[in-house]
Amino acid sequence: MAGKLRPMNQIKQLLQLHEQGKSIKFIARSLGISKNTVKTYLAKVSLISLDIQTLLAMDDPIMEAMFHAGNPAYKDDRFEQLKSWLDYFSNESSGVGVTKQVIWSEYPDFLIPSI
Repeated sequence: MAGKLRPMNQIKQLLQLHEQGKSIKFIARSLGISKNTVKTYLAKVSLISLDIQTLLAMDDPIMEAMFHAGNPAYKDDRFEQLKSWLDYFSNESSGVGVTKQVIWSEYPDFLIPSI
């Protein structure tokens, strides 16, 4: 898929063809997509606890949320730590006599954990 999202009507066609018992190769050729893309969407369907008929009956925006959930928020602990530093630096920069250079000189203290 390489990050290229397929339109919902194409995914619905994929599901209809799969339900009719068509092979992955046939589905890929008839829709003009790769076999791996077909496999990826069928794998997503297997993770959803709904049958294909229920999925096909859904409105496109609801179905799109199930298949294209988007990029999840960054979950690394370092990101949360950086956000807390940015809040600190933002609050500090509003003080009298505090320059960017003063804040920059404090930055290494945040990188080295205190023992």
